[in-house]
Amino acid sequence: MDYFAPTDGLTNGCGARDAELQAKWDEEIRQREEKEAEVLETNLARAKEALESFESERQRKIQDTMQKNREKEQLLMEQFATEIESENPWERIVSLVDLQTGMSDENFDVSRMRQVFIQLKNSPPANNHNDDS
Repeated sequence: MDYFAPTDGLTNGCGARDAELQAKWDEEIRQREEKEAEVLETNLARAKEALESFESERQRKIQDTMQKNREKEQLLMEQFATEIESENPWERIVSLVDLQTGMSDENFDVSRMRQVFIQLKNSPPANNHNDDS
């Protein structure tokens, strides 16, 4: 067969073979596109499920945190109410101030303040108010 001879395309054997190869190639591309579409659909479905799961878990954690914060606030308010009724106001002040040595700011020396608060808590000063007005 003379490959350099002029041909009219489809009349000799090469044109039919090329058409057959092109048809196989088109079929292979179509199958790949179908598989790709299936994989894409599967991945999108999985991603949607993961997103819904994440969002529900996030909402659950938010609700749990809100509930814990409400309970802590309720306990704090009850404690604050009982401290208000206390005869020694310095006990309330000491409870509101952090007296831990390791927790204070390192730039300030608060040892004297801590000492005064503890002293006032343990032995509150007598009221020197005259109510004779």
